[in-house]
Amino acid sequence: MTGKTHKIIGITAGASYFLSSHTLSYDPSTLSAVIVAAYFGSLIPDFDNSGSDIWQSIPLGNTAAKTIDPFIKHRNISHSLLGTVIFGILIYLLLNSFPVYWGIDSGYVVTSFLIAYFFHLLADMFTIEGIPLLYPWKRYFGLPPKPFDGARIITGKWFENLVIFPVVNIFLIVIILSNWSDIKSILLK
Repeated sequence: MTGKTHKIIGITAGASYFLSSHTLSYDPSTLSAVIVAAYFGSLIPDFDNSGSDIWQSIPLGNTAAKTIDPFIKHRNISHSLLGTVIFGILIYLLLNSFPVYWGIDSGYVVTSFLIAYFFHLLADMFTIEGIPLLYPWKRYFGLPPKPFDGARIITGKWFENLVIFPVVNIFLIVIILSNWSDIKSILLK
């Protein structure tokens, strides 16, 4: 999948989780952090690709990408359950370094990050390449499994751009509209 598809899937999944599980109270800092965490959670698995959108989203990203590119192969540890655990721990440690007075509920933020990360992996399982889900075991997993793997998606082609991306965008709009009163109570005092 392309970066734009991963972003919309991750933000939709992270925001859906937050809106379905958060108590209706004023909490704009957590909602903002959830959206940012879902955004980065949806892109971080592709940090091993120097052309990835994640590098365009951070300061000095291009320089960092060119530095690590020769050392890391795409769709390796970051596209595995092990990578999910490692990045989950890192985001947890990062969030716990924030001051308490920021009012960010780190439980929602970490969970949204992990959900977006997981949905990135799930989306990539539907591509022709699949992912090394059980890294360091080098076997690639995909959906649907063999012998039906001919039905998998080609990254960046018509099915992703004309079906998946628009459908997920519509789903996000429906979630926002159907939860608008809840969103207002979270954002406005």
